[in-house]
Amino acid sequence: MAAGLAVLTMSLAGCLPPRPFDEEAWRAKVAAQDPAALYAPHRRPDGAFFNPWQPEDRSRWSFWRWVLSRNSLGEDAGNDPDTPVQANDGAYLRDSNAPDSLTWVGHATFALQWSGQVVLTDPFFSQRAAVVKRKVPAPFGPQAVPEGAVVLISHNHYDHLDADSLEALLPRAGVTLCPLGLGPLLRELGAKEVRELDWWQSVEVGGTRFTCLPAQHWTRRLGQGYNEVLWCAWLMERGGRKIFFGADSGYFVGYREIGRRYPGIDLALLPMGAYQPRWFMHYAHMNPPEVVQAFQDLGARLLIPMQWGVMPLGDEPPAWPLKDLENYLRDRPKLKTRLQALPVGGRLMLKPEPGGRREGETPPA
Repeated sequence: MAAGLAVLTMSLAGCLPPRPFDEEAWRAKVAAQDPAALYAPHRRPDGAFFNPWQPEDRSRWSFWRWVLSRNSLGEDAGNDPDTPVQANDGAYLRDSNAPDSLTWVGHATFALQWSGQVVLTDPFFSQRAAVVKRKVPAPFGPQAVPEGAVVLISHNHYDHLDADSLEALLPRAGVTLCPLGLGPLLRELGAKEVRELDWWQSVEVGGTRFTCLPAQHWTRRLGQGYNEVLWCAWLMERGGRKIFFGADSGYFVGYREIGRRYPGIDLALLPMGAYQPRWFMHYAHMNPPEVVQAFQDLGARLLIPMQWGVMPLGDEPPAWPLKDLENYLRDRPKLKTRLQALPVGGRLMLKPEPGGRREGETPPA
């Protein structure tokens, strides 16, 4: 029966026209969101989490409508630019005296190295996220990550919580930080120490302050029901520097509030992918104009886009979002100078902490 359903789905794919989407009406809804709701209870009596500023209201059949619809980009859907890639074996991550830096491993995986501490976000080194195959492999594997690294998990989707990567990494890792409800799964995958946080809660690990922050998203995977566990973004603070890891999120009032509560963010790592078709993706994923608006709301110094170039997750080809973003910034030259798009494997040297730089450290660009 399952095989028959798969054949039927394949035969019907592309038979429905793309649904229209009212971008102006969506912007009005976002503008009407109340920032006070960011601090409201966000768990229903049945245990499911939700976004109290604007609960998701799409039908459970929306996914299948998308699957059965024609690609919203038409002929442009096959126009996938090359994803920039930089060779990198990650060997410096094991050097506790290495200059502070941020490496984009691809998708939502970054390796942050500062003051001898290594932090890994949403580790994903595998060739597939569930059934979706990578276009661009990770530049190095989990073996490059040193023992005792801090692991940050934002939510349970397969491209952010990859079981194979975590099974290879967690037994050697230090503390693993995650939103509420993910602790049991992470312990099953080998985590030695897990700390679950709710939105706005903070914890200090190895001299870095980590704060779990709201994001506009949702959760589900095999073994965990719809919104059974929480989702989040993360703020990392150390030595007077702040780095915001946006994980996976649609555009919402939270960016403005986070920028207000945590002024002086240096780097904003923001998701930019799987935003087409807009009628289906707008709630949980940002398009380039929304990414730029979120960056401005946060008041950050540099924008580093992520979640593009590695896998086909929406109607748009994997590397399409960067070209889309660059086109949007063409008439916004001041903002364009604050964009730092890394290649997969790219390493950004960070400014030294106040008080001087380590011997041998190259000044950042």
